[in-house]
Amino acid sequence: MNTKQTLLSSLKNTKPKGTALSASSIDIRKEFIENEHGKIRVFRNTRPGNSLQSWVDENLKEVNAAYGEFKAVLFRGFDVGGKFHTISRSMADSDLLDYKEPSTPRTQVDNNIYTSTEYPEDQHIPLHNEHSYTDNWPRKIWFTCEIPAEKGGQTPVCDSEGMYQVLPAEIREKFEKLGVMYVRNFGKDMDLKWEEVYGTSDKNEVDEFCRKKGIKTIWKEDGTLRTEQVCQGVLAHPESGKKLWFNQAHLFHYTNLPEYVRKFLTDRYGENNLPRNAYYGDGSAIEEETLQIIRTAFEQVRIVFDWEKDDVLLLDNMQFAHARFPFEGQRRVLVCMAEPFHHTFIPQTETPKPEGQQAVNQTRRQTADHFIRNTKTDTREWLKYKLAAAYRIMVAENLDEGGISGHISLKVPGEKDYFWVNPFGKLAEEVTPDNLVMVDRSGNIVEGNPPINTAGFCIHAAIHTAYPDVHAVAHTHSPWGTVFGSYGKPLLPIDQNCCMFYENHAVYDSFNGPVNDSEDASRIAETIAGKSAIILRNHGTITCGTNIETAVMYMVAMERAYRLNALAAQYGEPKLIDPKVARETKMWIANPLGFRIEFDALLRKAERMFPDLKEYRPSN
Repeated sequence: MNTKQTLLSSLKNTKPKGTALSASSIDIRKEFIENEHGKIRVFRNTRPGNSLQSWVDENLKEVNAAYGEFKAVLFRGFDVGGKFHTISRSMADSDLLDYKEPSTPRTQVDNNIYTSTEYPEDQHIPLHNEHSYTDNWPRKIWFTCEIPAEKGGQTPVCDSEGMYQVLPAEIREKFEKLGVMYVRNFGKDMDLKWEEVYGTSDKNEVDEFCRKKGIKTIWKEDGTLRTEQVCQGVLAHPESGKKLWFNQAHLFHYTNLPEYVRKFLTDRYGENNLPRNAYYGDGSAIEEETLQIIRTAFEQVRIVFDWEKDDVLLLDNMQFAHARFPFEGQRRVLVCMAEPFHHTFIPQTETPKPEGQQAVNQTRRQTADHFIRNTKTDTREWLKYKLAAAYRIMVAENLDEGGISGHISLKVPGEKDYFWVNPFGKLAEEVTPDNLVMVDRSGNIVEGNPPINTAGFCIHAAIHTAYPDVHAVAHTHSPWGTVFGSYGKPLLPIDQNCCMFYENHAVYDSFNGPVNDSEDASRIAETIAGKSAIILRNHGTITCGTNIETAVMYMVAMERAYRLNALAAQYGEPKLIDPKVARETKMWIANPLGFRIEFDALLRKAERMFPDLKEYRPSN
């Protein structure tokens, strides 16, 4: 399977448009990479060797018009010829900017041309607008790909207006009123040093710079520095006036760190001394439940495409956020910025909520805090136990069809390309942590005893390869799923459970027998297109998640939605939930914390039904 082709076709809808731009542009096609929340205009050169510099110079009016309309433009198939600096400068109304107040390590390779963030290749960089944690940022940002990664390494983008629209109103309003307080602790042995960030070793210079920027400085006895700055959470676009989600709360907040890193840092330094953290503008804690909803919304809205050599991407940095997927092999992407923009954020005095609403919000926070405090660390042993237990949950919820054809996979932490899956020939209730099989994406058994389900391997390998952030995949031929799937139509939003899948599932309208070849599996992966579930006509269901809890709970919820849709159809045309309400409901109920809570409840149920399972439960 061609990973790059699969990922490109699965996470975008490219629609070729007309060809001619001008007499000198007969070799250029105009296309889109898009989803329902935003689009990228693509200028594709079809004749090798055409210089991007020359073409932009000749068609600058057309380029500016495309940027003005779409705010995201990708130049593809051109010869960049080492002229990234001059190409970018020709599209800018200012000189290229230097990278001030950095939050991540970069290297300057040319005059204000930088490497993209130099984090290890296995790390994911969340979506963010450049410098949205300050009061100054570039309006325009360019990327160019000199060396595409062998696998992964995409730079997803996200329309900030679309992001604002899908978030619940309560979250938007609070961030708009209070803003975000960014806290940084510049230590001697972690993260960037303050001398590097501020370009001086003079504390007085740092104080003066920060005073002008509205940044509070706190010098500690050991000579290290803590800073606090309150910036915007929501912003109106200076041209359209439309509201944009414009902050990095989810990225700065310590919950963005992997669990083991978070635990190490908090144990060693304490939460108040973490390298970086984020709070509401008034200094109060941002609820983890809220951050999870924000991260889920980013996944829903993002647009993903594969880099090609010499691609140049131009973004309106206010309108579009960007990210980076993990990758393998060499990858070299450069970045530059221009057109500085300044905004002074003034927090609004929050209007006291009615006493009843305050009580509701307080209850919600206490509930979330309770479950967060009592979450087990996902050790390797605990992950294997949860995966084995997931098979028992399928039995308990009548999703396993009483046979041997269902399968659930989970990526192995710290191991590239490996995932666990059940051994073929065993009932779901016979799966244990000890008999799970570890395989790679080529089908080689790395650990455990064969055989494995061929159809299961084809499906899971294709999906894990196409979507690097999908860590768990479940596939069943459940009763209601098989019945409803025979109609080859999507679910309707008729209750809050069904809203979980509103604009979040796809239909694979084909059945070619068991999935025993990579081509069929690739087409299934393409159909998922970044969504959380797929209905396989005349076959069954596939659900995906960033963890085992999410994939399994989507499967349980999907069966409920099938049953409700099928029963409602017997009584005529049901009234559907309003799209806006459906989206907001999805944001509230389809979140990792909620899935974890319900998964743990079903886990206890499975342990009662199958006492032998508890024999494998890790002691920690």
